[in-house]
Order: sequence, then structure tokens, then C-alpha cells
Amino acid sequence: MSIIRRRVATKGPLLDAFPGLGLKAYLIRERGVEGSPINQYAPFYLWASTDGMSRFLWGGGGFGAIVSSFGRPEVRHWTGVACALGPASASPPTRATRNIVPIGDHIDPAAAVEAGEREMQRLAGLQGVHSSALAVDPQNWSLVHFTLWTELPPDADGVRYEVLHHSTPHLDEIVAAR
Repeated sequence: MSIIRRRVATKGPLLDAFPGLGLKAYLIRERGVEGSPINQYAPFYLWASTDGMSRFLWGGGGFGAIVSSFGRPEVRHWTGVACALGPASASPPTRATRNIVPIGDHIDPAAAVEAGEREMQRLAGLQGVHSSALAVDPQNWSLVHFTLWTELPPDADGVRYEVLHHSTPHLDEIVAAR
């Protein structure tokens, strides 16, 4: 994990002004820390445009360097629904949580997304929240909640991550969009 920490410290700021990027959180989990059973680098992106995402992944925008150093990782792609700023949005986040909520076969996806948006807004209003986002995974029919925190409450649900760096060049565009 020290390799990842060094790489994020030196390379993370390169995306601080990346065209089309709404938000990137450089997330890690370390075995034995906050209950994590594994070491994991799990960057999380919210794209303001598909052009920006395409440029990053295969247009020479940086992903090639990751592939050269570590091999090509799996890229999970979800459909963004909404993003909201929290009361601590002016401060850098230090922690993140991810919750995946299955949408059962008997549940109308529209109703599930509507309920997911209400939960995202509730999370975004909590003390210590930088921002909260909701996406849908239509391959597995689930809701994906990501919340960035400046202060993680002890009872926060979900998989917990440390935020090593975050870039928000077009955060205002993804917060304004639905």
C-alpha cells in the first residue's frame, strides 16, 4: 500500500483540472484497518462528460500509465443518478463509504431509484459529509451509494475507505445535473 500512497501523492494532483471530470476520490482499504479484510486501491470517479471519461481511459489521459505500472484493472461502470454536497463540502474528505443495495426482481426500478435519491439526500445532510452520490448498476440491478466524509461517524454503514486525495475540477456540473 505504500506504493499506492506514494503514487497518489505524486500523481493525484494531475487530475485536479482534468476536463470532463466531476470528482475523483483516491480510495484505499488496508487489511486490518477499520475492519477491512483486504488491501485495495479503489478510485472512484464521477464524470461530468463521457468525453472526459473516454479521454482518460483510452485517449491518452492517464489510464495508460496505470495499465503500464499495474496491468489493466477491471473498470466498473454505473449510471449516475445524482450527487449532492454536504455541510462539510468546503473541507477535504478523509474517509468514504460505499453501500450497495440490491433492487429485487419484484421492485420497480423507478421506485427504487426514487427511494435511493431520498437516502442520498439524507446522507448528504449529515454532519461531516463532504458529498454523496447515487448510481445504478443495471447489470446487477442495484443502487450504489458513495459518500465522502470529513469525519466518519462510528456507526456509518457500508464498506469504509480512506481518501488519499480528491480532485473536483467540475464538481459543480455534476451537482447541478440530475
